[in-house]
Amino acid sequence: MRNYIGIGCSPHEPSVAIVNSKGKVVYAEGTERYLQNKRAWHAPPFDLIRIKQLLEKYIEPEAELVAATTWDSNKFGFSTAEYQTVQKDTQNFIMQSVFDGIKRNLSLVPGILNLQYYSLYPQGPPVVYKNYDHHYTHAATGCFSSPFKEAICAVIDGFGQDSSTSYYRYSDGKLNPIENVCPSTQLSLGHFYSRMCRMCGFDSLKGEQWKVMGLAPYGGLDEELYDIISPMIIVDDLTLRVAPDYEERFGRLRNLGYPKKHGIESKDLAFVTQLVFSEKSKTILNNLYSRGFSENLVLVGGTGLNSSWNGRILDETKYECLHICSAPGDDGNAIGAALLAYFEDNPSFQMDTSYSNPYLGEEIDSLAIKHISTLSGLKNSLPEGEDIGEWTAKKIAEGNIVGWVQGKAEFGPRALGNRSILADPRRSDMKDVINARVKFREEFRPFAPAILHEHGPDYFEQYQESRYMERTLMYHREAASKVPAVVHINGTGRLQTVKREWNEKFYDLINTFYGITGVPIVLNTSFNVMGKPIIHSVEDAMAVFYTSGLDILVIGELAFEK
Repeated sequence: MRNYIGIGCSPHEPSVAIVNSKGKVVYAEGTERYLQNKRAWHAPPFDLIRIKQLLEKYIEPEAELVAATTWDSNKFGFSTAEYQTVQKDTQNFIMQSVFDGIKRNLSLVPGILNLQYYSLYPQGPPVVYKNYDHHYTHAATGCFSSPFKEAICAVIDGFGQDSSTSYYRYSDGKLNPIENVCPSTQLSLGHFYSRMCRMCGFDSLKGEQWKVMGLAPYGGLDEELYDIISPMIIVDDLTLRVAPDYEERFGRLRNLGYPKKHGIESKDLAFVTQLVFSEKSKTILNNLYSRGFSENLVLVGGTGLNSSWNGRILDETKYECLHICSAPGDDGNAIGAALLAYFEDNPSFQMDTSYSNPYLGEEIDSLAIKHISTLSGLKNSLPEGEDIGEWTAKKIAEGNIVGWVQGKAEFGPRALGNRSILADPRRSDMKDVINARVKFREEFRPFAPAILHEHGPDYFEQYQESRYMERTLMYHREAASKVPAVVHINGTGRLQTVKREWNEKFYDLINTFYGITGVPIVLNTSFNVMGKPIIHSVEDAMAVFYTSGLDILVIGELAFEK
C-alpha cells in the first residue's frame, strides 16, 4: 500500500498535497496559509514540525510513501534565450532568486521528509522520490480535475523548465504532449503581464496582477498605448516571440511617465494591458483548436487566474467547454505531481469526473474552538436551537458584514464559502465599506457574487457555471441593479456558482437569504486583509475580526457579535 505526497517546489506559492492508496486527494494546501505569509516566497513547502503533523494526520498507517515534486531536477533550468530576455528586465535579480529557490527546495525537501517519515515508521521502506516537469504537473492538475473524458490542455505560464507554454492531449486518463510545437523560449504572457503590472505602479512579487484586472475596466482604449504595447508580442502559431524593439517599447512607456505615482492614474495602461493579453491568448487558443483534437479546453498556468479573460473564452474562441481548476497557479501543481505518481503505479485507475472538490485544506482546530467557548469570556450569540446558516443569513440581510468559517479550507486563491467574508449585495455602499473598513484595499477592487446555480441565467448573460470563481460574466442590466455591491464598473461580476451537492451549508445560507430578500446572491470575498493570506487558524480569524470592521464572526456553530 502506497500513499503519495505532492510537493510544490516553486519559490512562490509552495504547497503540499496528499493522495491516499485509493487515488483520493485527502489534503492539499498552500504553504502561505500555515505560515500566514502571502505567497510564501522562498519558504520550503513544509518544515520539520509541519510535515510530521501532516504525515500523522493524513498518511495511512504503515503505508509506503512516494514523494513527487513539481520540478524535474534532471532537466532543471531555462533556455539561454529566455534567461537573457528576462535579465533585461528592471528586476532581473528576480530570476536568479527563482533559480536558487527551486534548487534549494528540491535539495531540502528529501532530508526533511526522510527524517520525519522514519521517525514515524523506523522499519519502513525507503521513501520513493519522483520528479516531474513543471508544466506536466500543471496539465495533470487541470486535466485530472476536469469533467472531461478527453480535452486539449493549454499551459500558459510565467516560466516552465524549457518553455513558457506547453500543450497536451488528454484522453481516458492519459496525458501526452502535442508534438512539433516550437517552444516559447523568448517570452511568456505571464512575464509580460507581471512586467506591465509593475509599469502600472503595482508589485508583481506580491501578486498584484489582480489589481491590473480590477483597474482595467475603469480605463479606456488609448491608441498610443495600444500601438506601443500590442506589437511587443508576436504569436507564431503556438509560439510566443518578443519584438526586436521589445525593450525600446518599454522605454517609450517610461517616457510617457509610467509607472505613475498613484495606481488609479494607470487605468488606461491597465485597460490596454488586459486587452493585449486577451488578444494574444485568443490567437493562441484558436490556433490550438485548429489542430482538431477536441472541443474541450483545459486551461492552466498562472495566467489561468485571469478571470476577466476566462469569462470570454467560450464566446471568442471555438471551444464548446472550458475547465479551469481551483488552483491553476503553482500551488495547484502539488496535486498534479501526486496524481502522476499514483497513475504510474495504478495505470488503469479512473478519476471521478463528476465534481472536483476544492475543500481540501485543514479544518479549524476543535480544541481552539473549545477554548473560545470556555476561556475567552465571549458569549455565543446563536440562539439555542437555531440553525447557524439561517441566523447568519438574517444578519447579512440586516446589513452586517460576517466572517464565515466552516469545514475544510479551500485549495487555491479564492474563498468558496468556507473561509469567506459575506455581506449583502443589495447595498450600493457595501463595496466601499468593505474595501475601506475590512479589507483595507483600493476602492476600485471589486467583490464576487456567490449565486445559486439555478438562478444563474436570470442574472448573467450567456451564463456559465463558475465552480471556483474562475470566470467573469456580464450581468443582465436589470438584474445588476438589484446587487450593486457585486457589479463591477463595466457591468460584470466574477461569480461563484453554488450548488447544494457541492457545499450544503453555504447553499442553504444563500437560499435562506434568497427567501428573505428575493435575491439569490451574497457578496463573497476571502477572509483576509490586503497583503495577508486567507486565515488558517482560530487565532487568525479572531485577529482579523478584532482589527477590522467585521461585525460578526461565525466559526462552526459559534457566532460572536461586536
